[in-house]
Amino acid sequence: MNRIPVRVIVLPLLLTVLGSGLAEGKTRRNPVANYLRGAELQCETDEQRANIVTALNDALTLPGDSLAARRYKDYQGQEGQWDMPTLIYRHFVPDHLGAMLGKHFYRDVKAKETQEIIRQILQRIQKEK
Repeated sequence: MNRIPVRVIVLPLLLTVLGSGLAEGKTRRNPVANYLRGAELQCETDEQRANIVTALNDALTLPGDSLAARRYKDYQGQEGQWDMPTLIYRHFVPDHLGAMLGKHFYRDVKAKETQEIIRQILQRIQKEK
């Protein structure tokens, strides 16, 4: 009887399991963190910059439901026009095509990974002053 060595069966099976786990992990990544990581901030005025700083500080300090209720100035400085996802889309250009903030923005923005990225962005903004 011809026996197939265990290595021949186990190795492809192991690679399949690991590969599917990696692919699954990639789809589970936090889309807000993914969007903001490496994104370029674009603003033209000090007022816009201050609005962005306010929003990012809110993301660090307010609970998700309070954050969802907040509205920020638009490009022209009109109060209460943009929610936080809109502000991010208008002022941050992601470093890769197709990046989206996802369906669960207010949950994902509070994740530890996203909070750290926001802190880093705020530090960069402070250094640019």
